[in-house]
Amino acid sequence: MLTLLATDGVGGLQVCREKFNRPQIWEDVRHLSGAFIVNIGDMMERWTNCLFRSTLHRVMPTGQERYSMAFFLDPNPDCVVECLKSCCSDSSPPRFPPIRAGEYLEERLKVTYVS
Repeated sequence: MLTLLATDGVGGLQVCREKFNRPQIWEDVRHLSGAFIVNIGDMMERWTNCLFRSTLHRVMPTGQERYSMAFFLDPNPDCVVECLKSCCSDSSPPRFPPIRAGEYLEERLKVTYVS
């Protein structure tokens, strides 16, 4: 749902603001000493009916060792993830069906790690 990332200042992290556009345009993430990088995940995108978009990101090699520490925030596996009432209306109905957080995470991992 949400990731907090602390880095050592070595570059390489990039984001693509418009993940559905082609070609994709990648931008370096600027390091701010003492700051955390906050990444919105796909589950938050579902909850907010795409009001908040998940961030497509990647790490490119820089020739230097790079260290970071990530803290992943996810809801309880039994939590039902469905469009928040404040994020939908008659003109903007929910785009995704409700799903339990654990099931959703399991589906995403299967897609990511297909052998």
